[in-house]
Amino acid sequence: MIYFRLIVFSILFSALYYPATLYSQTSLPDIQSVAVWGESSVTQDPAYDKQLAIAQARRVALEKVVGSYVTATTHVRNFQVVEDRIYSKATGFINDYKILQEQRNQLHRIQIEAKVSLVPVTEILRTSGLLRKWRVGVILSPDLQKLSIMLRYYSQPRIMEVTSNIEAAIGQRLVQAGFKVVDPRHLKKLRNKLQQSDILPDETFSGIDLLINGAVSLSSRSSSGSMRQAVCQIHGKVIRMDTGEIVYQGNIGNTFDGTTLLVNRGLAMKYALSMGNGMLADGTPDLRTFGVGDTAALDKAIQLSSAMVADEMVSQISRIPSAASATIALEIHGLEFSQLMDLENHLTRIQGVSNVTAEEFAGSIQNLEVEFDGDAMMLARALGKSAVLREMGLKVRNVTKNRVVIKKY
Repeated sequence: MIYFRLIVFSILFSALYYPATLYSQTSLPDIQSVAVWGESSVTQDPAYDKQLAIAQARRVALEKVVGSYVTATTHVRNFQVVEDRIYSKATGFINDYKILQEQRNQLHRIQIEAKVSLVPVTEILRTSGLLRKWRVGVILSPDLQKLSIMLRYYSQPRIMEVTSNIEAAIGQRLVQAGFKVVDPRHLKKLRNKLQQSDILPDETFSGIDLLINGAVSLSSRSSSGSMRQAVCQIHGKVIRMDTGEIVYQGNIGNTFDGTTLLVNRGLAMKYALSMGNGMLADGTPDLRTFGVGDTAALDKAIQLSSAMVADEMVSQISRIPSAASATIALEIHGLEFSQLMDLENHLTRIQGVSNVTAEEFAGSIQNLEVEFDGDAMMLARALGKSAVLREMGLKVRNVTKNRVVIKKY
């Protein structure tokens, strides 16, 4: 019976996970190219003026990139951190640039295309608490295609325990990095819905910004004598729930040949050294795991891959731009048209709201689009505390991932 439930869950999970190419690799870029202008006053030294214009353009390029990761409110509140730790080191974060245009009139102006290194910038923002506090859900499942192989080494409960432990390792690393991990009880409801249908309703994801889902596979083979060699791989992806965009997809883990790396070389080196493996003959970091028996070898592989996937997910999530406001549909029932202006003015004064657009007024239903620095649930909470809405006799009735419905009492 347990085996049957495991098979059913894996089939349902594969319907969600496997439509994309299983072994394709999608990741966020390490470098972002931006085109910006810099300028300086004109003196009798054109070379010096050009140097100042380029220096300003570099800073503008960095400001543009940083601005896509932090909100205006966060930027102002923590300006000193941004100023001291990032903007003052603009040159160090720009790998390369090329001059696109140059003008010398009343001002010396130069347009450059700069390549900004995202990893060090986002790491400083993350450690300074300036990145968005993404709320991440983690749901893994045994790989259906490797399930029969895994059952040779572990019982059904142990396979589920391994999967759960990898989820926990990812969650723990995300929390350490300053992100939020969704309550496991909420994920339990999501798992139950997946067992019933592979269609994921909007309300299932309320409270989830990013969903990490994937499949875990384990395998072992004979090495020398009584020694066994094992691999653990997590085929996963990260979905941004407000847009449905897959921001990362790929395989993480170790391989039997040792020379094929499923993670970047820096991360591979870190964990090869932590295991005391060092380098292979061709210079590849050695991520192979061995043990006396399948269990010993697999346990090492699981521990290794859990740590690597957790680090990789933190790195990928840190590089997701988040400053752009979400567009949330606000559906209002029972509002008089004469009250529309007052409501729009009130909405623009709510912290985090940058713009309100009236879409249509049909009968007693008013549709607005609200650009908000947050999600629908956060906006609904702000509206629920509004005295103006209470005076209008309005109350929040329903919230999904991108829509808030408000009705008369």
